[in-house]
Amino acid sequence: MGERVPVVLLHGALRSPLGMRPTARFLERHGFDARSFGYATRRQSLEGHAEQLEGEIRGWLADRRPTLLGLLTHSMGGLVARALLARPSLHELVPRQRLVMLAPPNQGAELAVRNHGFAPFHWLYGVAADELQPPRVAELPAPPPSCETLILVGGTGDGRGYNPALRGDDDGVVALHETPLPGLEPEFVGGVHSTLQWRRDVLGRAAEFLSQGTNKPSAAQ
Repeated sequence: MGERVPVVLLHGALRSPLGMRPTARFLERHGFDARSFGYATRRQSLEGHAEQLEGEIRGWLADRRPTLLGLLTHSMGGLVARALLARPSLHELVPRQRLVMLAPPNQGAELAVRNHGFAPFHWLYGVAADELQPPRVAELPAPPPSCETLILVGGTGDGRGYNPALRGDDDGVVALHETPLPGLEPEFVGGVHSTLQWRRDVLGRAAEFLSQGTNKPSAAQ
């Protein structure tokens, strides 16, 4: 039996690694070596989070040399992963990557735009209040060719979404039109933003992709 693929788990804004522990346990049961990592939403830039995260990953993988690294992210964690994947030193550490993004604001967050002039929003989110703005997110490169990527998104499926403050379908926090990457459309799984990282059907699809690297769901899905 081969070595288990290491999978980095990244939570969303204002959350903690504890919230991804159930996700890690699910992946562990499916044969992965999963670990939940944290980042201080309020205190650093995306690049700062990525630099710190790479150091922690290096320590985690210090006694092995995997050829493939998995990443599973929720919400803003997807932007941190994009900043991480932009670091050449990460590719020296692990040459291939597979990334599953759950409800990522890949085009920036409309809610962050709407609340940008609202002082309590800046107090709550800190640096992230600016890091989630569309012009800032546009500075991040898309995942590199070495990385296979799957985007899974929630919503109502009726074009209206859960949050009337957002345009089109949405999961209550992130609108569907905010999630695509160039040349990569998201896969709709439905539901609300806050629970995507714990749903068995969503994690089953994520595990399938992390194992096989295919963007086409199996017939059983």
